[in-house]
Amino acid sequence: MKKISRFLFMSVLVVCLAMVASCTSKKEKSGTGYGLVHGENYVGIATMKVKGDTVTELSFEEVFLPTMWAQINTDDVSVDESLIVKNGNATVAKYIIIGDKRFVGEQDSNGNVVYHSTTNDITDLKAWIKASEENAKWYADTLLEGNVKVANAEFEVQDIAFSGNTKDKLKKSTSGYWPEGGVGLGWKKNMEELAKTLVGSKMNFDESKIVLEGSTWKFDQIQSAATLVDAKDYYAVAKRAYNNALNK
Repeated sequence: MKKISRFLFMSVLVVCLAMVASCTSKKEKSGTGYGLVHGENYVGIATMKVKGDTVTELSFEEVFLPTMWAQINTDDVSVDESLIVKNGNATVAKYIIIGDKRFVGEQDSNGNVVYHSTTNDITDLKAWIKASEENAKWYADTLLEGNVKVANAEFEVQDIAFSGNTKDKLKKSTSGYWPEGGVGLGWKKNMEELAKTLVGSKMNFDESKIVLEGSTWKFDQIQSAATLVDAKDYYAVAKRAYNNALNK
């Protein structure tokens, strides 16, 4: 009788554990992915929800790198020449503060500005962001908070007009970047269409079969309405968000 009771107890326990595991696997999880996108000139952010192993929600955001948000309005005659540096045809702030880190911008051999930190061992901000998702997350989150400033050589904040002088101008969704109604779908609509393509999937596309056909993208057998140039970059960031959600 004891053996039968023990067997029944173990059977019920196994069934209960299986039910718990099943419920856990079907619980909706969320994850966020970060990484350089679009010619490595922006930091992409993918925010995703996953139920089981299927994407249920997805949205994208992007923040600018300093060579864009730290551009200076040179029409302002009060701008001190010692506070600016040329980046190709643009003019950017030489000294910037991002969160708790200080950076100096200097031209490389190609005339492009590279920002290096004076407070730690970051010799190239973009390369540092690319090096790890943790770094990309720190940068993106700091910009989303609007915690950036232009400064002087002593890193005293300066009252100079610069492109990212408000939080809204630090990210694509609110900056007016590539508006709808002009050429193509525009940034927001492209992001929406790309998200629609990936929602319902298990993010297991054969990446060799993610191709631009005419003006739109095809993900294996799934036709997307997205027309943006670098869909694969955003897919990579979304895949990070997917993996981060599953690993919670």
